[in-house]
Amino acid sequence: MLIGVLGVLFTGTTFLIQNAHATTFTSIVANDPDDGDTIFSNDDTIIMSFASTNATGSGTMTDTEIKANFTSSNSDLFDTGGTYTGFWSSDSTTLTIYVNSTTGVTTTPVPDTTVINYDTSNGKLGESDNTELTGGAITLTGDFGIATSSSSSSDSSKNGSGCAGDCEEPTIGIDSHGKRQVSGGFSYNGYTVDVERYFTPYPLITADIGKTNVAEFKIYENTGVQNIRHFTFAFGMDKGDIISNSKAKIELDIDFDGTETVTVTDPENALDNIKVTTSKVSCMEHSTNECLKVSIQHMFRAPLDFNIVGTDVWDTKRSSWQNYYNHGIEVVGESLNPPKEYDGVNKGHIYHLTETSKTTAVDEFGDTWTFQYGTWSKDYIKKERIQDGQKMVFDRMHSEFGAYKKDNVDKAFGQLLELCPTCIEEFTDLEYAKSYDYAKASSNKLDRPDIKYKMIWEENKAQKIMNQIMDSKFHIKEAYFGNQ
Repeated sequence: MLIGVLGVLFTGTTFLIQNAHATTFTSIVANDPDDGDTIFSNDDTIIMSFASTNATGSGTMTDTEIKANFTSSNSDLFDTGGTYTGFWSSDSTTLTIYVNSTTGVTTTPVPDTTVINYDTSNGKLGESDNTELTGGAITLTGDFGIATSSSSSSDSSKNGSGCAGDCEEPTIGIDSHGKRQVSGGFSYNGYTVDVERYFTPYPLITADIGKTNVAEFKIYENTGVQNIRHFTFAFGMDKGDIISNSKAKIELDIDFDGTETVTVTDPENALDNIKVTTSKVSCMEHSTNECLKVSIQHMFRAPLDFNIVGTDVWDTKRSSWQNYYNHGIEVVGESLNPPKEYDGVNKGHIYHLTETSKTTAVDEFGDTWTFQYGTWSKDYIKKERIQDGQKMVFDRMHSEFGAYKKDNVDKAFGQLLELCPTCIEEFTDLEYAKSYDYAKASSNKLDRPDIKYKMIWEENKAQKIMNQIMDSKFHIKEAYFGNQ
């Protein structure tokens, strides 16, 4: 196996990177974004990371500039063969070199953990003042899709994504081996929690409508934060829901050149004033691992149906992981959105409804409606009894007969008290009621003479029959009926 060592050398004529400021390498990583093969080939990438900002101009490097500034020992990489294009990241700390063609590269590079150095005696990488790239030992990591079939098969079966090589998912807390990689991975309005592998218990936090909220996440990717490609923060999920069912999602996509794109899924217009920023931070105290910190500022315009929130993150190889947090976030307050309007049908008539809550509405006549089982239904209105006119004499069918009767009962009760004030008092002079216990009559029939006589008669009859059965000279018929 060839050991490819990527060195940075100064060659021939000096080509300077436009508006670049030289600094120290931190890593050089080889990668095959789609792992479509197991060799150095077209569309592979070489990612060079620097300790601080480099490019401030156009952000690109041509094939000529790349070949003038970089060479590789033990391979034809960046030699006369092959064509390349370089792109600086948005923060100008990472240079991604794309392999457009490998034609002419006869000795292909083979990534390894070899320590490589920058030749400070020849190399020049800088502005017109030729500020030199400082030296230092670095290690070439990654791969050009070089992976054994056994490891590819094993890793592919790990998550079904078909990835080859390293298929470890990014994490906000614990990795697939149960090791905690991130502390304080999720924070909402200052309340921070260590994220677990699957489900993370989270106390119910209230968020007021119309006020700014801040959610912060720290994401660890074992191949480097530059390989984190997507992050989703989803709100308003019920128990058993998945992130794709959320009606309020904020998604961040990061291209290979570091371009960040924010997508908001919000059909109910529940979110507003969204701002997403990223930065690099330490994953844990006293740890050298670097995490991508994603800060999401947002405001709620309306309450959500449910409270559970979730996150989804994946890397360059689309190895992904989801986490859910319950009890989650409850949005409280009056909605800032105008009430929703519907059309309802009742007994063949169309009514225009204005929503007063998620399950109630009122029509143009002031009658209320309820949303249940997916349908708006008009609430039952109790019919009032028709009022009869005034009469001198009330019969029982008159609408006011009940009130008339009650009024007369009250008058009669008052007159009774005037005539007999003590009539409604309790009678305290009555003696207590007495009771007697009578002996129970004998219910033993065996003590009755007629029963005793009948039992003796039946016993004698049974004995006689038994004797006749045992005597072979008699038949059972004769025992019952005698000689006829």
